[in-house]
Amino acid sequence: MTKGVQLALGATLIFSLLGWYGYTNLEVPSTFQYFQTLDEFLASSSDSQAMSGKSLRVHGYVATGSIDRNLQAKHVTFKVQNDPPHKSGAAASTLFVKFQGLETPDLFQDGADVVVEGTLSSSGSDQVFLADNVLAKCPSKFEANAEVTASIPQGDATSL
Repeated sequence: MTKGVQLALGATLIFSLLGWYGYTNLEVPSTFQYFQTLDEFLASSSDSQAMSGKSLRVHGYVATGSIDRNLQAKHVTFKVQNDPPHKSGAAASTLFVKFQGLETPDLFQDGADVVVEGTLSSSGSDQVFLADNVLAKCPSKFEANAEVTASIPQGDATSL
């Protein structure tokens, strides 16, 4: 084979692999999907027929006192709200979530920052988010440490 044919075959192979990668990772919506905030989700879910059966990811905070673990039915239900519970005032928006299974992340608790993955189910006027997966985000340790550091009086640096 000549150098020109080898170069053409190599370029074809590279572009074919790049095309396959782009098709498998970018075209399929369930493999490359960011989450929506609860407010964005509720604004776009007004047409529940278009949303039903579609794989979705929603970010919010677990409402205080809403976690209910049903051991017989093996599911966990809870509410997700748009604002953190420690923020003053009541949450303006909530979404009822049903997670099939009892295995939740260690960080899953009241007030946890969560992303739920699943589908929207609507029966009448009630909307229930059927979660396949629950992801609990780590709390921001830097913000908490900054608050603690600010409350400690700063001494003279030379006394160390």
